[in-house]
Amino acid sequence: MAKPKTGHTKGNSANMHVSMWTDSYYPYISGVTRAVATMKETLSTMGHEVSIFCPDYPEVEAEDKVYRFPSIKSPTNPDYYVALPLSLRAYTEFSSLCPDVVHIHSPFNLGKYGFNLARWRNIPVAFTYHTMYRMYSHYIPVVGDKVSKAVEDAAFRVARSVDAVITPSPTMARYLQEHNAGVKVYAIPNGIPVEQFRSGDPGFLAERYGLPKDVPVILTCGRLAAEKNLNVLLDAFARLRKTTQACLVLVGDGPSRAALTDYAKALGVSSDVFFAGSVDPDLMAHVYAGADLFLFTSLTDTQGLVLVEAKAAGVPAVAVAALGPKDMIEDGVDGYLSPNDPDKIAELAAHLLNHPEVLEEMSQAARKNSESFSKEVCARRLLECYCSLL
Repeated sequence: MAKPKTGHTKGNSANMHVSMWTDSYYPYISGVTRAVATMKETLSTMGHEVSIFCPDYPEVEAEDKVYRFPSIKSPTNPDYYVALPLSLRAYTEFSSLCPDVVHIHSPFNLGKYGFNLARWRNIPVAFTYHTMYRMYSHYIPVVGDKVSKAVEDAAFRVARSVDAVITPSPTMARYLQEHNAGVKVYAIPNGIPVEQFRSGDPGFLAERYGLPKDVPVILTCGRLAAEKNLNVLLDAFARLRKTTQACLVLVGDGPSRAALTDYAKALGVSSDVFFAGSVDPDLMAHVYAGADLFLFTSLTDTQGLVLVEAKAAGVPAVAVAALGPKDMIEDGVDGYLSPNDPDKIAELAAHLLNHPEVLEEMSQAARKNSESFSKEVCARRLLECYCSLL
């Protein structure tokens, strides 16, 4: 029996229907969920149809064109839910939608299921390689470190099977090409609503978290977990505080929060460190508006979406020069790239805080440079990729 075919054969981007498959989505907050939600909103505003297939979460509200699979709580992360791809309704809905392109955001579970459905219906597949998967194997109980290569090899196999691979940064594109892990690789960053991050309330952060007055605010955002390398960030802050007055705000939550709180106490800087926990994405523009400097020490981010958001808000960054951040910061122009060395990070941060004229110059450059990461610019590049597959 011949395979069913999609009912769309357009070779341009007019009225395109994209079906996105992701192993996490709102209300779970991560770089991937925010990227997928932004893509959906932007493409829809541009006149295209986007359907999302994702896990269900407790008490989640229904959303148009979002189809959820039954899910169970992850044993290694109580906030994360793992979808069970057994929903006949989701399969029926997908078949009735007849999309032009399937865009998967994971090589596993729902991403793999969406890939298989697309192949069955002869629909082209794009795959965004969001994550350096081998660096997250510590979340697999007992055998995590032993299976890191197997996890990455499995992701590579999916990348070689799709019609186009998308990476959030040129560095990741080169990594996949060096490992022969993609048919054709497009470096397309995840876009952000630039204007939204330029309109925050500068007083929000200090008022909400009781920050000391007239003290420079250093901000970092992201999951509080081992892969974010936050011990180094706290070490750098402790060194900075020996010469420069400042406070540090960590936005985000995760399994390392208690350990990091204890570490800040051990370093003697706990009175200057504020753990803000998770913040509603709609409030993040206000968070960035209250910061003077952004620090980022993650070794695993393939883009570092928070770096782009900080740029849009005019907040220069000092970031460890690893993977995606190397492409998000123009070293010496809108921030500094540093070795993974707390002494060097502290030195660069202190230089900016103690030279307000340099900080202001970088702030202006960051605002300007963020425009190339606007959600509209990135969406147009994404549509060009989709059209190349039709």
